[in-house]
Amino acid sequence: MKSAIFTGKGGVGKTTILSTLSRLLARDGHRVLVIDCDPSMNLAMSLGVPLSQVKPISDTRSLIQESMEAEEEDDHTRHQTELDLHLEDYIMEARDGVQLVVMGTIPFGGAGCLCSSISLVKMLLGYLSTDAHNQDFILIDSQAGVEIFGRGLAREFDASFVITEPTPKSLEVARQSMKLARDLGVKRQILVVNKVEEDGDRRRASETLGADADAICSVGYDRDVVRADKEGDLVLDRAPQAQLISDVMKLKRCMLET
Repeated sequence: MKSAIFTGKGGVGKTTILSTLSRLLARDGHRVLVIDCDPSMNLAMSLGVPLSQVKPISDTRSLIQESMEAEEEDDHTRHQTELDLHLEDYIMEARDGVQLVVMGTIPFGGAGCLCSSISLVKMLLGYLSTDAHNQDFILIDSQAGVEIFGRGLAREFDASFVITEPTPKSLEVARQSMKLARDLGVKRQILVVNKVEEDGDRRRASETLGADADAICSVGYDRDVVRADKEGDLVLDRAPQAQLISDVMKLKRCMLET
């Protein structure tokens, strides 16, 4: 089982890239689980799951957490069965057979931070990574920015896909992300320069962050992505020949080599 986290500044396109990559992996027969840790909860729609059908695990945090804690104690088989039954309600099937878990959002103003929800995801990752669940890939869509690394969520992951635009602000967030991921023992830092419009865009990113990255990939700016988003469509379905798709195919090869 390979684990990867997708991070970056807000609006850089990490959710679009992750959702496309996960579906391409699933189409090849891989068992793919994605976990949405972004409180904006856009990943479900990017995988063809209406928000009205989403059941965030944070909604019944105590029930799932108690089941996971009990599973570690006596009567292992019984508790594991009970936990599996609880989780069945929260693991949704998305396009191409991708499995989706949604962490949840902030329910109301003044509700506090997402610390407890992220802690629940960490526990869930430990449980889902066991042989019993047989996932080939677990992919995490993080919230924008670098805070999630401060919660230790990606500790010893196989890869961090750091999505960035070729702009100084976005590249600085990418720099911070790679540094914090290395602190957590993430094995590979893959810099993905998105929305590239000219040769200088990738070169600029490479000159700025190339020494920090184990691999650098680029995804071209694609009007098909914009059109699909405006129409509420998925670019992989609306425009399967789009530039984005061929570029993410290269990311798929990078993921398989991780």
